[in-house]
Amino acid sequence: MKPRICAHALATAISAAFAFPAAAQDMQKIEVAGAKVDQRREETAASIIVSGRDLQRQGDRTLADVLKRVAGVSIGTGGGKGSEIRMRGLGNGYTQILLNGVAAPQGFAVESLAPELIEKVEILRSASAELGTQAIAGTINIVLRKSAPRARQEGKLGLDALAGGLYPKLSPNVSWQASDKGDGYSYTVAATANRSAAPVSRVEYETVTAPDGALPLSRVSPQRDTNVSRTASIAPRVSWNRRDDTVSVQSFLNLYERSMGVEAHETVLAGAPSQYPSHDRMVVLRGALLRNDLSWQRALESGARWEAKLGFTVNPRSSDFDFHTLAGSARSPALKVVHADIGELAATFSGKYQLPLGGGHALAIGWDSGHTRRTQTREEQDYTRGMAYDERHRGVVKRVALYAQDEWELGRGWSLSAGVRWEALETAVATASALQPADAIVQRSPVLSPVLQSLYKLSAQRQFRLGLARTYKAPTMAELIPRRYTTDNNNSATNPDTQGNPRLRPELAWGLDAGYDHYFGKDGLFSASAYARRIDAVTQPLLFREGGRWIRMPSNAGRADARGVALEAKTALSDAWSLRGNLARNWSRVADVPGPDNRLDRQAPFSLNAGADWQALPSLKMGADFNYERGARTQLSATEASAAGSVRKLDLYAVWQLDGATRLRAGALNLLRRDMTGWDSVLVAEGVQRLATRTAASPTLRVGLERNW
Repeated sequence: MKPRICAHALATAISAAFAFPAAAQDMQKIEVAGAKVDQRREETAASIIVSGRDLQRQGDRTLADVLKRVAGVSIGTGGGKGSEIRMRGLGNGYTQILLNGVAAPQGFAVESLAPELIEKVEILRSASAELGTQAIAGTINIVLRKSAPRARQEGKLGLDALAGGLYPKLSPNVSWQASDKGDGYSYTVAATANRSAAPVSRVEYETVTAPDGALPLSRVSPQRDTNVSRTASIAPRVSWNRRDDTVSVQSFLNLYERSMGVEAHETVLAGAPSQYPSHDRMVVLRGALLRNDLSWQRALESGARWEAKLGFTVNPRSSDFDFHTLAGSARSPALKVVHADIGELAATFSGKYQLPLGGGHALAIGWDSGHTRRTQTREEQDYTRGMAYDERHRGVVKRVALYAQDEWELGRGWSLSAGVRWEALETAVATASALQPADAIVQRSPVLSPVLQSLYKLSAQRQFRLGLARTYKAPTMAELIPRRYTTDNNNSATNPDTQGNPRLRPELAWGLDAGYDHYFGKDGLFSASAYARRIDAVTQPLLFREGGRWIRMPSNAGRADARGVALEAKTALSDAWSLRGNLARNWSRVADVPGPDNRLDRQAPFSLNAGADWQALPSLKMGADFNYERGARTQLSATEASAAGSVRKLDLYAVWQLDGATRLRAGALNLLRRDMTGWDSVLVAEGVQRLATRTAASPTLRVGLERNW
């Protein structure tokens, strides 16, 4: 589907929204409660609220499946680490991900979080002095389940069947929720467990094209991937209320294991084969994430309020890797064995004081601090080169922030939010043998971030927002620690080793956001927004050769500019039919990279989502969603380029209310079966080396049974 056709389709939906204003009166009964819409409508800062009903509507198994339908949000691949949530089409840490208002741990995967564990998701398009300014693209705050107003239990059983091969691959899941309240206390607990099997078939095409057009190298490598994961999560919360004090404990425990295997058989069309033409490799990842937050609130007689939160995170994980050659059906002894451990401990302490000053003012003053310690070991035995490695690194990240924010009701439809946040970040990275602080590489980065947001209500239905903020992106510990990840076969310019850069600096940005919302009926909406960012010290990959091997490392490289627009619309055509849709267009340019296509982080230039819901019978509801993301070529440096193909997905769902407490869900995902394509190319001495990949897509059938009591 061409972008112009997609845009025309969305414009038609928007026109229909205005053509049926009377029918929109019943929309609220279908999607979200009015209180949920009010948060988006009344807050000064631009935000989108994904309510609990939205999270549950289509029976999605992961948060990533839900967010891919939100305006301005896309889901990218995280390079073997699961999916990555992106705003403005930007990945690589430009989007700030929070769990209950606190930064999610490094390596957190959205696949590990089932919608049943989540109360709501707040999507902020601009920065917040309170929630943090590490949000160049925006902030996504995931709020875990809170106590329900009444006693309730709910259980769910589900099964996914992925097509492909002789038999479909089955992925079962189960979840349970319970909540109750008593005299001065309330609690809720949500638990999920699932097993996912997602084998993948793909083909890699590696070529070197000489300046005269000849192909001195051409290889084709069909590959079969196995990908099995097991996850169990539980999120309990307990609150106590006594007079003016409220104390709550929110916990989140996630246990996971993921096995990924690859079997490859190479065919040489021109030139020499790789070192190991037929091989298989297997990596097993295991980990646990334990998060505990203790919060306290006190309401004072003057209308003021104190809040404080103390949090702890424990995040150990390990991996085992082995590599073998294949000769016919014979599998060699392991040629490479790697064991790696990562241990991460983090503590956070934050709080704020809110005071109404009169005259429409509400002042908030607070602090936010954190301390993260990470240890990392890698023991490798490489029999192919007769070498052994024992790498041990440690890193510390310290953060302290102070902020003040004034919410001001100016009258006549005007409201203003003015704030400032000062944040100091210190990172220290060293090898395990560096016992003295002087031996560590230390980076200190203070950032002063003013934040200004304004809302002007032209009428009860129409409003305009404008915001200005200073934001930044700090490097992750994985990007800082100089641990070398070596390729197991065919180290080349398109398949290099990777390592961190302990001297990597934060990226700093100024951003401007504007938006217009037009509400009609009870839940009809047309929204248009635009943004612009100027980013300094942008992070770009640096490719070089050392000791005969190709290595890629992140580095700071000059300035970048990004801008974009987004449209969103939803309405009810009748009591039975409702429509929703959104599209986003993004542009960016890295000044120090020659064009064309010198965009940021493989930024998606265009995305579109369109959906319809149909109340076919009083007990039966059905719907469809179409998702499109246009692929693009990206110039990474003067010698490197990459491209990602376009993505098109069509999903269907149905919900049958069997009785007042029991529901049956069914769904069909990825019905278009469009293969995913992409390539990387590097200018080398022999010409242009290129690695292209085609990954087969398979549809999935989903069924689920739900019951509450």
